[in-house]
This record gives sequence, structure tokens and C-alpha cells, in this order.
Amino acid sequence: MAARPADWLGFVNLPQTDAEVEALRRSIEKVRPYGQPDWCQRKVEDLGLHASLRECGRPRKSAAAGAQEW
Repeated sequence: MAARPADWLGFVNLPQTDAEVEALRRSIEKVRPYGQPDWCQRKVEDLGLHASLRECGRPRKSAAAGAQEW
């Protein structure tokens, strides 16, 4: 385990910005990892959370599939 930085207590007690709070809420609602994008991607791979990155519902049809004429 890595040692905590000297200013750790001050850092964890800083208030979150509105954007951070919203990102945390979204992460909790979607059961997604929260953090830097590369770390989140590793956790998705490690924990098999691929479905948490997709939007709810059926995927939209691609533009090419919808362009068929009958």
C-alpha cells in the first residue's frame, strides 16, 4: 500500500465542485467507476462493467441502416 501524502487530510476534506458532485451522482446511478478516464477503463475491464458504459435502452440504428429505400 502506498503511503498517504502529507496533505492527505486537507485534500480529502476539500469541498467538491458542482461538476464533481454531478459526476459522482452519475457514477453512482450508472454503477460506473469514478475517476480519471484511463483508470475507469481499466476498472471496467477488470470488473466486467462494460454494460455500465452503455446508455439505457436499445441502441439507435446507424444512419446507413436507416437509409434503405423500399
